[in-house]
Amino acid sequence: MRKIVVIGAGISGLTAAIYAQRSGFDVTLCEQNSTAGGMCATWKRKNYLFEGSIHCPGSNPNTALYQLWKETGALNDAVKIYLPDIFCAVEWEGQVINLYREIGKTFEHLRSISPADEKHLRRLVKDVKAFSHLQMPIFDIKGVKTQNPRRITFNFLYKMLQVLPGLGRLHNISNKKYVEKFVHPGIQKLFRIIPDDYSSISLIATLSTWNMGDGGFPEGGSLEMIDKMVKTFENLGGKILLKTKVKKVNIENGTVTGVDLANETLAADAVIVTQETKAAVEQLFDTPLNDAWLTTLCEKTESVVCTFIGVGVRAEISQMPIPKWELEEPVTYAGRMITEISFNNYFGQKGYAPEGCTTLTTSFTGDTYNFWKKAKVEGRYEEEKSKLADQIRCVICQKYPQAEGNIEVIDIATPLTYERYTGAYHGSWMSITGLGKKMRTYPGFLKNISGLYFAGHRLMTPGGLPIALYTGFKAAQMICRQYNMVFK
Repeated sequence: MRKIVVIGAGISGLTAAIYAQRSGFDVTLCEQNSTAGGMCATWKRKNYLFEGSIHCPGSNPNTALYQLWKETGALNDAVKIYLPDIFCAVEWEGQVINLYREIGKTFEHLRSISPADEKHLRRLVKDVKAFSHLQMPIFDIKGVKTQNPRRITFNFLYKMLQVLPGLGRLHNISNKKYVEKFVHPGIQKLFRIIPDDYSSISLIATLSTWNMGDGGFPEGGSLEMIDKMVKTFENLGGKILLKTKVKKVNIENGTVTGVDLANETLAADAVIVTQETKAAVEQLFDTPLNDAWLTTLCEKTESVVCTFIGVGVRAEISQMPIPKWELEEPVTYAGRMITEISFNNYFGQKGYAPEGCTTLTTSFTGDTYNFWKKAKVEGRYEEEKSKLADQIRCVICQKYPQAEGNIEVIDIATPLTYERYTGAYHGSWMSITGLGKKMRTYPGFLKNISGLYFAGHRLMTPGGLPIALYTGFKAAQMICRQYNMVFK
Protein backbone atom coordinates (compact mmCIF):
# COMPACT_ATOMS: atom_id res chain seq x y z
CA MET A 1 0.00 0.00 0.00
CA ARG A 2 1.46 3.34 -1.07
CA LYS A 3 2.13 5.87 1.68
CA ILE A 4 0.85 9.45 1.55
CA VAL A 5 1.72 12.29 3.92
CA VAL A 6 -0.68 15.23 4.15
CA ILE A 7 0.67 18.43 5.74
CA GLY A 8 -1.97 20.36 7.66
CA ALA A 9 -5.29 19.21 9.15
CA GLY A 10 -7.51 22.06 8.06
CA ILE A 11 -10.44 21.55 5.70
CA SER A 12 -8.15 20.90 2.71
CA GLY A 13 -5.90 18.50 4.55
CA LEU A 14 -8.73 16.51 6.11
CA THR A 15 -10.58 16.33 2.78
CA ALA A 16 -7.51 15.14 0.85
CA ALA A 17 -6.65 12.64 3.58
CA ILE A 18 -10.18 11.17 3.74
CA TYR A 19 -10.49 10.68 -0.02
CA ALA A 20 -6.95 9.28 -0.37
CA GLN A 21 -7.41 6.85 2.52
CA ARG A 22 -10.79 5.74 1.15
CA SER A 23 -9.20 5.20 -2.27
CA GLY A 24 -6.67 2.69 -0.98
CA PHE A 25 -3.66 4.70 0.22
CA ASP A 26 -1.99 4.59 3.64
CA VAL A 27 -2.33 8.20 4.78
CA THR A 28 -0.61 10.02 7.63
CA LEU A 29 -1.90 13.50 8.40
CA CYS A 30 0.52 15.85 10.19
CA GLU A 31 -0.82 18.85 12.13
CA GLN A 32 1.37 21.27 14.08
CA ASN A 33 -1.35 22.15 16.62
CA SER A 34 -3.02 20.10 19.34
CA THR A 35 -6.32 20.09 17.42
CA ALA A 36 -7.35 19.84 13.78
CA GLY A 37 -9.20 22.57 11.93
CA GLY A 38 -6.67 25.12 10.72
CA MET A 39 -8.49 28.34 9.79
CA CYS A 40 -11.82 26.60 10.40
CA ALA A 41 -11.35 26.93 14.13
CA THR A 42 -13.27 27.40 17.35
CA TRP A 43 -11.68 28.10 20.71
CA LYS A 44 -12.82 28.49 24.30
CA ARG A 45 -12.01 31.22 26.82
CA LYS A 46 -13.57 31.18 30.31
CA ASN A 47 -16.51 28.97 29.27
CA TYR A 48 -17.24 31.06 26.16
CA LEU A 49 -16.82 29.46 22.75
CA PHE A 50 -15.62 31.72 19.94
CA GLU A 51 -16.51 30.64 16.40
CA GLY A 52 -13.58 31.83 14.34
CA SER A 53 -14.77 30.69 10.96
CA ILE A 54 -17.94 29.35 9.79
CA HIS A 55 -20.90 29.93 7.73
CA CYS A 56 -21.10 27.04 5.37
CA PRO A 57 -21.45 27.40 1.59
CA GLY A 58 -22.68 24.03 0.43
CA SER A 59 -25.09 23.51 3.32
CA ASN A 60 -27.97 23.19 0.84
CA PRO A 61 -28.39 19.47 -0.06
CA ASN A 62 -29.11 20.44 -3.68
CA THR A 63 -25.58 21.73 -4.25
CA ALA A 64 -22.54 19.83 -5.47
CA LEU A 65 -20.56 21.17 -2.51
CA TYR A 66 -22.96 19.52 -0.10
CA GLN A 67 -22.09 16.14 -1.58
CA LEU A 68 -18.42 16.73 -0.75
CA TRP A 69 -19.25 17.83 2.80
CA LYS A 70 -21.38 14.70 3.13
CA GLU A 71 -18.71 12.36 1.76
CA THR A 72 -16.12 13.74 4.19
CA GLY A 73 -18.55 13.33 7.09
CA ALA A 74 -18.68 17.05 7.89
CA LEU A 75 -22.42 17.27 7.17
CA ASN A 76 -25.21 14.78 6.90
CA ASP A 77 -28.97 14.85 6.57
CA ALA A 78 -29.39 14.83 10.36
CA VAL A 79 -27.32 17.99 10.94
CA LYS A 80 -29.55 21.00 11.52
CA ILE A 81 -28.67 24.06 9.46
CA TYR A 82 -29.48 27.45 10.91
CA LEU A 83 -30.79 29.68 8.13
CA PRO A 84 -32.01 32.93 9.70
CA ASP A 85 -34.81 34.85 8.05
CA ILE A 86 -32.71 38.01 8.48
CA PHE A 87 -29.02 37.61 7.71
CA CYS A 88 -27.90 41.09 8.67
CA ALA A 89 -29.23 44.55 9.43
CA VAL A 90 -28.20 48.18 9.89
CA GLU A 91 -29.48 51.06 11.95
CA TRP A 92 -30.31 54.27 10.12
CA GLU A 93 -31.76 57.30 11.87
CA GLY A 94 -33.61 55.23 14.44
CA GLN A 95 -34.83 52.65 11.92
CA VAL A 96 -33.60 49.07 11.49
CA ILE A 97 -33.14 48.08 7.84
CA ASN A 98 -32.99 44.33 7.22
CA LEU A 99 -31.36 42.11 4.62
CA TYR A 100 -33.54 39.02 4.38
CA ARG A 101 -32.52 35.60 3.18
CA GLU A 102 -35.18 35.69 0.46
CA ILE A 103 -34.39 38.37 -2.09
CA GLY A 104 -38.09 38.96 -2.80
CA LYS A 105 -38.68 39.80 0.85
CA THR A 106 -35.67 42.12 0.83
CA PHE A 107 -37.08 43.86 -2.24
CA GLU A 108 -40.48 44.51 -0.66
CA HIS A 109 -38.92 45.70 2.60
CA LEU A 110 -36.48 48.10 0.94
CA ARG A 111 -39.01 49.39 -1.57
CA SER A 112 -41.31 50.34 1.32
CA ILE A 113 -38.45 52.30 2.87
CA SER A 114 -37.32 53.98 -0.34
CA PRO A 115 -39.76 53.89 -3.29
CA ALA A 116 -37.26 55.99 -5.24
CA ASP A 117 -34.92 52.97 -5.30
CA GLU A 118 -37.41 50.58 -6.90
CA LYS A 119 -35.72 50.53 -10.31
CA HIS A 120 -32.29 49.60 -9.00
CA LEU A 121 -33.81 47.17 -6.50
CA ARG A 122 -35.45 45.35 -9.40
CA ARG A 123 -32.06 45.23 -11.14
CA LEU A 124 -30.57 43.76 -7.97
CA VAL A 125 -33.27 41.10 -7.74
CA LYS A 126 -32.74 40.15 -11.38
CA ASP A 127 -28.98 39.83 -10.84
CA VAL A 128 -29.40 37.75 -7.69
CA LYS A 129 -31.90 35.38 -9.32
CA ALA A 130 -29.61 34.93 -12.32
CA PHE A 131 -26.67 34.09 -10.07
CA SER A 132 -28.80 31.63 -8.14
CA HIS A 133 -28.33 29.30 -11.12
CA LEU A 134 -24.58 29.37 -10.54
CA GLN A 135 -22.92 26.56 -8.63
CA MET A 136 -19.28 25.91 -7.98
CA PRO A 137 -18.16 23.49 -10.74
CA ILE A 138 -17.12 20.23 -9.08
CA PHE A 139 -16.08 17.67 -11.63
CA ASP A 140 -13.50 14.90 -11.88
CA ILE A 141 -10.06 15.89 -13.15
CA LYS A 142 -9.04 14.64 -16.56
CA GLY A 143 -7.69 11.10 -16.67
CA VAL A 144 -8.76 9.88 -13.22
CA LYS A 145 -10.71 6.67 -12.71
CA THR A 146 -13.62 7.22 -10.33
CA GLN A 147 -16.12 5.03 -8.54
CA ASN A 148 -18.89 7.60 -8.93
CA PRO A 149 -18.04 9.88 -11.88
CA ARG A 150 -18.76 13.60 -11.71
CA ARG A 151 -19.00 14.77 -15.31
CA ILE A 152 -19.89 18.16 -16.72
CA THR A 153 -23.49 18.16 -17.94
CA PHE A 154 -25.52 20.05 -20.50
CA ASN A 155 -27.78 21.31 -17.72
CA PHE A 156 -24.79 22.83 -15.92
CA LEU A 157 -23.59 24.53 -19.09
CA TYR A 158 -27.07 25.87 -19.78
CA LYS A 159 -27.30 27.40 -16.31
CA MET A 160 -23.85 28.93 -16.72
CA LEU A 161 -24.97 30.60 -19.95
CA GLN A 162 -27.72 32.35 -18.02
CA VAL A 163 -25.13 33.84 -15.65
CA LEU A 164 -22.53 34.98 -18.20
CA PRO A 165 -24.19 38.28 -19.20
CA GLY A 166 -24.31 39.35 -15.57
CA LEU A 167 -20.73 38.28 -14.98
CA GLY A 168 -19.55 40.38 -17.88
CA ARG A 169 -21.49 43.45 -16.77
CA LEU A 170 -20.59 43.28 -13.07
CA HIS A 171 -16.96 42.26 -13.45
CA ASN A 172 -15.66 45.82 -13.73
CA ILE A 173 -18.14 47.47 -11.37
CA SER A 174 -16.89 47.95 -7.82
CA ASN A 175 -19.20 47.23 -4.93
CA LYS A 176 -18.95 50.92 -4.01
CA LYS A 177 -20.14 52.00 -7.45
CA TYR A 178 -22.93 49.42 -7.50
CA VAL A 179 -24.18 50.37 -4.03
CA GLU A 180 -24.04 54.11 -4.68
CA LYS A 181 -26.73 53.69 -7.35
CA PHE A 182 -29.20 53.45 -4.48
CA VAL A 183 -30.64 56.78 -3.33
CA HIS A 184 -31.26 55.89 0.32
CA PRO A 185 -28.10 56.14 2.50
CA GLY A 186 -29.34 53.39 4.81
CA ILE A 187 -29.76 50.98 1.90
CA GLN A 188 -26.26 51.85 0.71
CA LYS A 189 -24.96 51.01 4.16
CA LEU A 190 -26.88 47.74 4.22
CA PHE A 191 -25.23 46.47 1.05
CA ARG A 192 -21.74 47.38 2.20
CA ILE A 193 -21.38 43.88 3.61
CA ILE A 194 -18.69 43.58 0.92
CA PRO A 195 -15.67 45.96 0.92
CA ASP A 196 -16.03 48.93 -1.43
CA ASP A 197 -13.09 48.00 -3.66
CA TYR A 198 -14.26 44.43 -4.32
CA SER A 199 -16.11 43.58 -7.51
CA SER A 200 -19.89 43.82 -7.19
CA ILE A 201 -19.96 40.16 -8.23
CA SER A 202 -19.01 39.37 -4.61
CA LEU A 203 -22.16 41.08 -3.34
CA ILE A 204 -24.49 39.45 -5.88
CA ALA A 205 -22.95 36.01 -5.35
CA THR A 206 -23.37 36.33 -1.58
CA LEU A 207 -27.01 37.39 -1.85
CA SER A 208 -27.76 34.62 -4.35
CA THR A 209 -26.22 32.01 -2.02
CA TRP A 210 -28.56 33.08 0.76
CA ASN A 211 -31.53 33.31 -1.59
CA MET A 212 -31.13 29.67 -2.64
CA GLY A 213 -31.11 28.57 1.01
CA ASP A 214 -27.37 28.01 1.17
CA GLY A 215 -24.61 29.42 3.36
CA GLY A 216 -26.29 28.44 6.62
CA PHE A 217 -24.73 27.78 10.02
CA PRO A 218 -24.51 24.08 10.94
CA GLU A 219 -25.52 23.22 14.48
CA GLY A 220 -22.37 22.83 16.52
CA GLY A 221 -20.40 25.06 14.13
CA SER A 222 -16.90 24.33 12.95
CA LEU A 223 -16.03 22.41 16.13
CA GLU A 224 -18.46 19.61 15.33
CA MET A 225 -17.75 19.68 11.59
CA ILE A 226 -14.03 19.20 12.15
CA ASP A 227 -14.62 16.51 14.77
CA LYS A 228 -16.81 14.60 12.31
CA MET A 229 -14.15 14.83 9.59
CA VAL A 230 -11.42 13.60 11.94
CA LYS A 231 -13.58 10.64 12.97
CA THR A 232 -14.33 9.84 9.32
CA PHE A 233 -10.60 9.76 8.56
CA GLU A 234 -9.70 7.66 11.61
CA ASN A 235 -12.56 5.22 11.02
CA LEU A 236 -11.16 4.63 7.54
CA GLY A 237 -7.85 3.64 9.14
CA GLY A 238 -6.00 6.93 8.65
CA LYS A 239 -3.42 8.18 11.13
CA ILE A 240 -3.39 11.77 12.40
CA LEU A 241 -0.32 13.13 14.20
CA LEU A 242 -1.15 16.22 16.27
CA LYS A 243 1.54 18.53 17.66
CA THR A 244 3.66 17.39 14.72
CA LYS A 245 5.26 20.08 12.60
CA VAL A 246 6.76 19.12 9.24
CA LYS A 247 10.17 20.72 8.88
CA LYS A 248 10.93 19.80 5.28
CA VAL A 249 9.62 17.93 2.25
CA ASN A 250 12.32 15.60 0.95
CA ILE A 251 12.90 15.40 -2.81
CA GLU A 252 15.47 13.21 -4.55
CA ASN A 253 16.08 13.22 -8.30
CA GLY A 254 12.80 14.99 -8.96
CA THR A 255 10.69 12.62 -6.86
CA VAL A 256 9.20 13.12 -3.40
CA THR A 257 10.54 10.62 -0.85
CA GLY A 258 8.92 11.83 2.37
CA VAL A 259 9.08 14.53 5.02
CA ASP A 260 11.30 15.44 7.95
CA LEU A 261 9.72 15.96 11.36
CA ALA A 262 11.52 17.26 14.45
CA ASN A 263 13.04 13.89 15.37
CA GLU A 264 12.25 11.50 12.55
CA THR A 265 11.66 11.10 8.83
CA LEU A 266 8.44 9.78 7.36
CA ALA A 267 8.84 7.99 4.03
CA ALA A 268 6.13 8.71 1.48
CA ASP A 269 5.28 8.01 -2.13
CA ALA A 270 3.51 11.37 -2.35
CA VAL A 271 3.00 14.48 -0.23
CA ILE A 272 0.03 16.85 -0.23
CA VAL A 273 0.88 20.28 1.14
CA THR A 274 -2.17 22.07 2.53
CA GLN A 275 -0.34 24.65 4.62
CA GLU A 276 -1.01 28.09 3.10
CA THR A 277 0.89 27.86 -0.18
CA LYS A 278 2.99 31.01 -0.09
CA ALA A 279 4.36 30.24 3.38
CA ALA A 280 4.85 26.56 2.52
CA VAL A 281 6.94 27.39 -0.54
CA GLU A 282 9.20 29.57 1.61
CA GLN A 283 9.52 27.13 4.53
CA LEU A 284 9.30 23.49 3.44
CA PHE A 285 11.84 23.14 0.65
CA ASP A 286 15.64 23.24 0.56
CA THR A 287 15.74 24.54 -3.00
CA PRO A 288 13.30 26.97 -4.62
CA LEU A 289 10.35 25.55 -6.53
CA ASN A 290 10.46 27.20 -9.93
CA ASP A 291 7.14 26.40 -11.60
CA ALA A 292 5.67 29.53 -13.18
CA TRP A 293 2.29 29.15 -11.48
CA LEU A 294 3.88 29.11 -8.03
CA THR A 295 5.82 32.26 -8.85
CA THR A 296 2.64 33.95 -10.01
CA LEU A 297 0.75 32.83 -6.92
CA CYS A 298 3.42 34.10 -4.55
CA GLU A 299 3.97 37.41 -6.33
CA LYS A 300 0.48 38.33 -7.55
CA THR A 301 -1.95 37.05 -4.91
CA GLU A 302 -3.11 39.64 -2.40
CA SER A 303 -3.97 38.42 1.07
CA VAL A 304 -7.05 38.96 3.19
CA VAL A 305 -6.26 39.12 6.89
CA CYS A 306 -8.24 40.26 9.90
CA THR A 307 -8.16 41.05 13.59
CA PHE A 308 -10.78 38.86 15.27
CA ILE A 309 -12.50 39.77 18.54
CA GLY A 310 -14.52 37.44 20.76
CA VAL A 311 -16.51 38.75 23.73
CA GLY A 312 -18.12 36.84 26.61
CA VAL A 313 -20.88 38.69 28.50
CA ARG A 314 -22.48 37.51 31.75
CA ALA A 315 -25.84 38.90 30.64
CA GLU A 316 -28.52 38.28 28.02
CA ILE A 317 -28.16 40.15 24.73
CA SER A 318 -30.95 38.58 22.73
CA GLN A 319 -31.15 40.95 19.74
CA MET A 320 -30.52 38.88 16.61
CA PRO A 321 -29.11 39.87 14.31
CA ILE A 322 -27.37 42.80 15.93
CA PRO A 323 -27.71 45.66 13.44
CA LYS A 324 -24.59 47.49 12.34
CA TRP A 325 -24.56 50.90 14.01
CA GLU A 326 -22.53 54.09 13.89
CA LEU A 327 -20.24 54.64 16.87
CA GLU A 328 -20.38 57.71 19.06
CA GLU A 329 -16.59 57.63 19.13
CA PRO A 330 -14.59 55.65 16.55
CA VAL A 331 -12.51 52.63 17.51
CA THR A 332 -8.89 53.26 16.57
CA TYR A 333 -6.13 50.71 16.17
CA ALA A 334 -3.19 50.11 13.83
CA GLY A 335 -3.60 53.60 12.37
CA ARG A 336 -7.17 52.75 11.35
CA MET A 337 -10.50 54.21 12.35
CA ILE A 338 -13.63 52.08 12.74
CA THR A 339 -16.73 54.29 12.63
CA GLU A 340 -19.41 51.59 12.59
CA ILE A 341 -19.60 48.08 13.93
CA SER A 342 -21.69 44.93 14.13
CA PHE A 343 -21.38 41.66 16.02
CA ASN A 344 -22.29 38.05 15.38
CA ASN A 345 -24.51 36.98 18.27
CA TYR A 346 -24.55 33.36 19.45
CA PHE A 347 -27.04 33.90 22.28
CA GLY A 348 -29.16 30.82 22.83
CA GLN A 349 -27.06 28.56 20.62
CA LYS A 350 -26.02 25.41 22.42
CA GLY A 351 -22.51 25.34 23.85
CA TYR A 352 -21.41 28.88 23.03
CA ALA A 353 -21.97 30.46 26.45
CA PRO A 354 -23.20 29.51 29.95
CA GLU A 355 -26.94 29.77 30.47
CA GLY A 356 -28.13 33.38 30.58
CA CYS A 357 -24.86 34.60 29.03
CA THR A 358 -23.92 35.79 25.55
CA THR A 359 -21.07 35.20 23.13
CA LEU A 360 -20.37 37.95 20.59
CA THR A 361 -17.76 38.08 17.83
CA THR A 362 -16.64 40.61 15.26
CA SER A 363 -13.65 41.08 12.98
CA PHE A 364 -11.87 44.01 11.38
CA THR A 365 -10.64 43.10 7.92
CA GLY A 366 -7.47 44.78 6.71
CA ASP A 367 -3.77 44.01 6.52
CA THR A 368 -2.51 45.17 9.90
CA TYR A 369 0.16 42.49 10.06
CA ASN A 370 3.10 44.91 10.08
CA PHE A 371 1.53 46.98 12.88
CA TRP A 372 1.11 43.95 15.12
CA LYS A 373 4.53 42.58 14.18
CA LYS A 374 6.23 45.84 15.12
CA ALA A 375 4.28 45.98 18.38
CA LYS A 376 5.46 42.44 19.16
CA VAL A 377 9.10 43.29 18.46
CA GLU A 378 8.89 46.45 20.57
CA GLY A 379 7.17 44.73 23.49
CA ARG A 380 3.85 46.60 23.01
CA TYR A 381 1.79 43.70 21.68
CA GLU A 382 -0.30 42.95 24.78
CA GLU A 383 -0.66 46.66 25.50
CA GLU A 384 -2.07 47.31 22.03
CA LYS A 385 -4.49 44.42 22.40
CA SER A 386 -5.61 45.78 25.76
CA LYS A 387 -6.23 49.23 24.24
CA LEU A 388 -8.42 47.68 21.55
CA ALA A 389 -10.23 45.52 24.11
CA ASP A 390 -11.03 48.58 26.25
CA GLN A 391 -12.58 50.32 23.26
CA ILE A 392 -14.66 47.27 22.39
CA ARG A 393 -15.85 47.08 26.00
CA CYS A 394 -17.03 50.71 25.87
CA VAL A 395 -18.77 50.15 22.53
CA ILE A 396 -20.75 47.17 23.83
CA CYS A 397 -21.68 48.77 27.14
CA GLN A 398 -22.92 51.94 25.45
CA LYS A 399 -25.15 49.86 23.20
CA TYR A 400 -26.23 47.29 25.78
CA PRO A 401 -26.23 48.70 29.34
CA GLN A 402 -26.78 45.22 30.80
CA ALA A 403 -23.21 44.39 29.77
CA GLU A 404 -21.74 47.03 32.09
CA GLY A 405 -19.57 45.24 34.64
CA ASN A 406 -20.50 41.87 33.15
CA ILE A 407 -17.97 41.44 30.35
CA GLU A 408 -15.97 38.44 31.49
CA VAL A 409 -13.60 38.05 28.56
CA ILE A 410 -12.46 39.86 25.43
CA ASP A 411 -10.19 37.68 23.34
CA ILE A 412 -8.31 39.22 20.40
CA ALA A 413 -6.71 37.14 17.64
CA THR A 414 -4.40 39.24 15.48
CA PRO A 415 -2.86 38.29 12.13
CA LEU A 416 0.13 37.09 14.18
CA THR A 417 -2.19 34.69 16.02
CA TYR A 418 -3.40 33.19 12.77
CA GLU A 419 0.16 33.00 11.47
CA ARG A 420 1.31 31.19 14.60
CA TYR A 421 -1.49 28.64 14.64
CA THR A 422 -1.87 27.96 10.92
CA GLY A 423 1.48 28.80 9.38
CA ALA A 424 -0.27 31.05 6.86
CA TYR A 425 1.54 33.97 5.25
CA HIS A 426 0.66 37.03 7.37
CA GLY A 427 -2.16 34.93 8.84
CA SER A 428 -4.16 35.19 5.62
CA TRP A 429 -7.37 33.20 5.21
CA MET A 430 -8.57 34.34 1.79
CA SER A 431 -7.30 36.11 -1.31
CA ILE A 432 -8.41 39.24 -3.11
CA THR A 433 -9.62 39.16 -6.68
CA GLY A 434 -8.97 42.74 -7.71
CA LEU A 435 -11.58 44.76 -9.57
CA GLY A 436 -11.58 43.80 -13.24
CA LYS A 437 -9.10 40.97 -12.69
CA LYS A 438 -9.75 37.36 -13.56
CA MET A 439 -10.28 34.78 -10.86
CA ARG A 440 -7.21 32.57 -10.85
CA THR A 441 -7.06 28.79 -10.64
CA TYR A 442 -3.68 27.12 -10.11
CA PRO A 443 -2.88 23.51 -11.06
CA GLY A 444 -1.69 22.27 -7.66
CA PHE A 445 1.12 20.05 -9.01
CA LEU A 446 4.61 20.55 -10.44
CA LYS A 447 5.75 19.33 -13.82
CA ASN A 448 9.31 18.62 -12.70
CA ILE A 449 8.62 16.98 -9.32
CA SER A 450 6.73 13.70 -9.09
CA GLY A 451 4.48 13.09 -6.09
CA LEU A 452 4.19 16.67 -4.82
CA TYR A 453 0.72 18.23 -4.68
CA PHE A 454 -0.81 21.36 -3.18
CA ALA A 455 -4.29 22.12 -1.87
CA GLY A 456 -5.82 24.98 0.08
CA HIS A 457 -7.53 28.32 -0.24
CA ARG A 458 -4.70 29.86 -2.29
CA LEU A 459 -5.22 27.49 -5.22
CA MET A 460 -8.34 29.30 -6.42
CA THR A 461 -9.27 32.90 -5.80
CA PRO A 462 -10.86 34.21 -3.70
CA GLY A 463 -10.47 31.19 -1.41
CA GLY A 464 -12.55 30.32 1.64
CA LEU A 465 -14.09 27.06 2.80
CA PRO A 466 -15.47 25.88 -0.56
CA ILE A 467 -12.07 26.24 -2.22
CA ALA A 468 -10.34 24.49 0.66
CA LEU A 469 -12.78 21.60 0.36
CA TYR A 470 -12.62 21.33 -3.43
CA THR A 471 -8.83 21.55 -3.74
CA GLY A 472 -8.44 18.78 -1.15
CA PHE A 473 -10.77 16.68 -3.29
CA LYS A 474 -8.73 17.46 -6.42
CA ALA A 475 -5.39 16.67 -4.76
CA ALA A 476 -6.63 13.19 -3.81
CA GLN A 477 -7.80 12.67 -7.38
CA MET A 478 -4.37 13.68 -8.74
CA ILE A 479 -2.67 11.07 -6.56
CA CYS A 480 -5.15 8.44 -7.72
CA ARG A 481 -4.39 9.37 -11.31
CA GLN A 482 -0.63 9.16 -10.73
CA TYR A 483 -0.83 5.64 -9.28
CA ASN A 484 -3.73 4.43 -11.45
CA MET A 485 -5.99 3.94 -8.43
CA VAL A 486 -9.78 4.25 -8.50
CA PHE A 487 -10.91 7.39 -6.70
CA LYS A 488 -13.60 6.58 -4.15
